[in-house]
Amino acid sequence: MRYEGNIFRPFSEADSYLLQCTIGCSHNKCTFCAMYKDKKYRVRTLSEIKEDISMAKSLAAVNKGTEAIYFVCHGSSYNAATATAAFISRVSGLRAYAYTPANLLYNGEALLREKRDTTIVVPISQTGTSRGAIQALQWAKQEGFKILSITDVAGSPIDTLSDATIFLGCGEENSNAKTKGYSASLLQLLRLGIELGIRNGTIDRTLYNEITQELRTQVEELDAIRQKAIKWCQTMGLGKGIRNLYVLGYSMNFGTAMEGQLKLMETMCMPTMFNDLEEFSHGMHRAIGPESTVLMLHTPHKLGCLAQDTYRYLQGKAEQVVMLSASGEEAEDSHIFSVNWFPHTESLLLLTLAIQVLSTWIPEYNGKDPNAHANNDYTDFVHTRI
Repeated sequence: MRYEGNIFRPFSEADSYLLQCTIGCSHNKCTFCAMYKDKKYRVRTLSEIKEDISMAKSLAAVNKGTEAIYFVCHGSSYNAATATAAFISRVSGLRAYAYTPANLLYNGEALLREKRDTTIVVPISQTGTSRGAIQALQWAKQEGFKILSITDVAGSPIDTLSDATIFLGCGEENSNAKTKGYSASLLQLLRLGIELGIRNGTIDRTLYNEITQELRTQVEELDAIRQKAIKWCQTMGLGKGIRNLYVLGYSMNFGTAMEGQLKLMETMCMPTMFNDLEEFSHGMHRAIGPESTVLMLHTPHKLGCLAQDTYRYLQGKAEQVVMLSASGEEAEDSHIFSVNWFPHTESLLLLTLAIQVLSTWIPEYNGKDPNAHANNDYTDFVHTRI
């Protein structure tokens, strides 16, 4: 679970659930005791404790012998699963896959070949009412798989149909383009990965604490990044007269590129496209022209040099080329927005927030309402939600 500092307990209690309600020792002055010297005493908030209890219930639904996780979700939830699946696989030792509901329902032969007692299906839906996710959940359940859902709404169809549920805790969002739900999904998926990893023994307590601290620090930096991104947009006049958008990313932030194009498509109601950076030269590059806007995501990854080369190449080819960079260093180029680098999670939360700011800023800067009616009745027409 989300433990802080070193944990001490008898060998016989090694597999027992420990709920950390307080951190450290309120006295911490005993001469003979060094157990809590690394912790400053505090009482954890009720919300933290409830989150850990919820996560414990969810982990209990995932057998220790589990070998594979299949995420099934639409839209932003699918993007979040795509962004985190490889991370979850790496830290937990499980095979992790992301499917859209239709792809699982009609191309799900791989799932049917899995052992029922070592595979878990995880539908994700912020509202818990996504028809496709519910249909995929019901099908997987009929096929004998255990269901662990991720949603924000207790008592929703997805919650009630599942064996266990992780709650997002993001609250209702009355907007077309959801942002809190996406960030909360990322955070819960990353947490799920490390909780499974520490339980399965695929990561040690040191790495667990490092990743947990990365997530805490990114959350603490969110407000500063939001203000910095708004100021950057204002200074740049970013997105004025934008006609279309290409978003390029890689590694964990390929999912961020997917989410970036979806958010600008939703708020600007214009053509957008995403691609993996390595795939950009296999056709998409031919569509870039004087009316194009390109948003690039950059991290200190093996593909970082290709990202920088592509950024330089596109200067003068497109109307506007900007880069969100997790280099950790401020760039002299005003078209580059920098955030701190967090290697384990590839600055996922910070780059996502910058994307979300752009998705709000650009339509308003162009005099558009990001929540304007645009074929809204289609979702009712095809019964997107139950």
